[in-house]
Amino acid sequence: MDKPAEMFDRDFEWGELTRFAALPGPRATLGVVSGRRRQGKSFLLDAVTRASGGFMFTATETTEADALRQFGEALARHRSQPTPFRFAHWDEAVTELMRIADRGGPTVAVIDEFPFLAKASPALPSIIQRALDPAAQHTNTPVRLLLCGSALSFMGGLLAGNAPLRGRAGLELVVPTLDFRLASEFWEITDPHTALLTHAIVGGTPAYRREFTQGDAPAGPYDFDAWAPAPSSIPPVHSSARPATCSQRNPNSTTPRSTTPSWPPSPPATPHAAASPTTSAASPPTSPTRSASSRTSA
Repeated sequence: MDKPAEMFDRDFEWGELTRFAALPGPRATLGVVSGRRRQGKSFLLDAVTRASGGFMFTATETTEADALRQFGEALARHRSQPTPFRFAHWDEAVTELMRIADRGGPTVAVIDEFPFLAKASPALPSIIQRALDPAAQHTNTPVRLLLCGSALSFMGGLLAGNAPLRGRAGLELVVPTLDFRLASEFWEITDPHTALLTHAIVGGTPAYRREFTQGDAPAGPYDFDAWAPAPSSIPPVHSSARPATCSQRNPNSTTPRSTTPSWPPSPPATPHAAASPTTSAASPPTSPTRSASSRTSA
């Protein structure tokens, strides 16, 4: 499978996913994909699913009954069924999922946002474990099941310790943020200083260019202050909080940016001198054991 032309980098991740998708053998196989939000996991999995003619279901944070309804509808559409599947339990749903590779070759099946399903149905990892047991493999087809999620502690715990799926995965893939050099290339910034400042704000999260900055990027060091906020408000790199970016400025604005460099910034204003302790400090608390006369003479 060829990597889509619009996909930046991710050569290793694409290679691992396509290798897993094409694994030979008649048995169903499990893979786990994780990573922080907005790194392109869903984009990667959607591309692999489309390229291989597989099935992809994106869960929502809802009840077990509603999740089963959504899953049954999506699976019926994929299998060209005239009516949705009506699953009463995840046992039925997973059993049906393991039968979709009925055309002779491996078929990718992706469950994205898997932690949402497991939150509503805590037994789901155990149900998948049972579906991968040797006894169940007699009726399985060569499904390449990929569970994906952004809750790193949960996704890592799926295969750790005494977890039901420990030792079951043929792929464990973590999609990382872009490093500094790759992020500079992704943002199309050639000036190292500007690239460093931009990376300090948005880190290596690819989606920020499309979502927070609407494709806008600083043209160089003289443009950076017009693109970004004051340096004192720059959040830590990779902060989970919403980064302060050029959303304060309309990227489609026709108003020219300032051509006067303002970097490095002016030194911060000198803080006000500390108030004299004789005028601003609060009087010490009065001891409750001393009388008024003793306070006067003290």
